[in-house]
Amino acid sequence: MFKYFTSKGTRKYIDILQNLINAYNETKHRVIKMKPINVSHTNTKDVFKNIYGVASRRELFTRNKLLPAGTTVRKQYKLKPFDKGYYPNLSDAVFTVTKGQNKQLKPTYKIKTEKGEPVKKTFYPEEIQKIKSDLFRIEKIINRKKINGKLHYFVKFLNHSDEYNEWIPANDVIKL
Repeated sequence: MFKYFTSKGTRKYIDILQNLINAYNETKHRVIKMKPINVSHTNTKDVFKNIYGVASRRELFTRNKLLPAGTTVRKQYKLKPFDKGYYPNLSDAVFTVTKGQNKQLKPTYKIKTEKGEPVKKTFYPEEIQKIKSDLFRIEKIINRKKINGKLHYFVKFLNHSDEYNEWIPANDVIKL
């Protein structure tokens, strides 16, 4: 198009519009791997597969692998309409995936608490997040002592009951 503009010294393209459209439709496209003029109702499945790499919409949504049972996750807080955006979106409590299903367009998950109690709700992937299970926020350091010559802290974890308080090495505490 710009080659034409330069050679003719004009920006008027209406005279060559049909030629431009024909050239576009007769050129093989990288994504659909064929010429647009060759696309029809009979080969829409081939075009879909060329574009998305899967044969159907269902495969497109379910190609993400399920989180395996035993994966540690945090669940998303249920936000109200006017909740502030600077608060954390994920709970401090850690859950474990007990079951993942791929029966619908989106995978669903059943989870259990740290104590092993099942959570009644079923969760979609965007409602939970896979985590490293060794990072927890500390509410306060209750006590300090040396164990085998190394400093340890007795800590209370944020949003956890006192039964989860424990001694951890001072080296494992990261100040954020």
